[in-house]
Amino acid sequence: MGSHFSGYVKRFGLLQGASLYARTKFTKGAIEVSLPGLNQPLWMRGGSSDRSAFNQIFVNGEYEYPYPGTPKFIIDAGANVGYASLRFAQMYPGVNIIAIEPDSANCNLARRNLAAYPAVRCLQSGVWTHECRLAIENPDDKPWAFKVREARENEPAFPAVSLGGLLRESAFDVIDILKLDVEGTERELFANPNCHEWLGRTNMLFVELHDRFKPGCEAAMEAALAQHDFIRTQLGENVVLVRRQLLS
Repeated sequence: MGSHFSGYVKRFGLLQGASLYARTKFTKGAIEVSLPGLNQPLWMRGGSSDRSAFNQIFVNGEYEYPYPGTPKFIIDAGANVGYASLRFAQMYPGVNIIAIEPDSANCNLARRNLAAYPAVRCLQSGVWTHECRLAIENPDDKPWAFKVREARENEPAFPAVSLGGLLRESAFDVIDILKLDVEGTERELFANPNCHEWLGRTNMLFVELHDRFKPGCEAAMEAALAQHDFIRTQLGENVVLVRRQLLS
């Protein structure tokens, strides 16, 4: 039981925390979970990795580093089943969010979880340096370890959007918060020379690095950040970057 149980109790109190811990840990199949401050219950697939995402976001609070001001536009790249977007929507009522998730089952559940938030748009898509179609290099691995590349002609593929393209198409001048949990694709995003198009217009980032199965992610990020002035901290698995000018 250990630290996870104590985290539930600290977050939700003894009775609700113990109940949530037991339900989410031991119940299989679809689970409806009610939390304080949410417009509707969220859904979780019991016995799946959904619980790890729930723990990261709603128990450990790994996206709760406060934004210095009122964000208007958030991109959640690697939205999974929508929990981070849900937490952002709860923290910043009315904020416009684009949640991007390539897996169809995850995206469908994200849409269900975010249905009560009309300012959130879910895209079933990947993220890449430019608009294209992507293929999975290692389809026999676990979904969290998938690596992607641009697809060859006539092979199974899915669409990808670019961060710069999403910003250009939006009604906003900047990305206030960018969450990147893209299973190693951050290496390509930061290594591409065009990254400064969106990085230079992003105020705050949460980046989960994946060097453990795709070496070079951190090095690519550090090289890209050298041209920008961000204050950084670590919050759980995320590197948090806040533009220094915003803090002043």
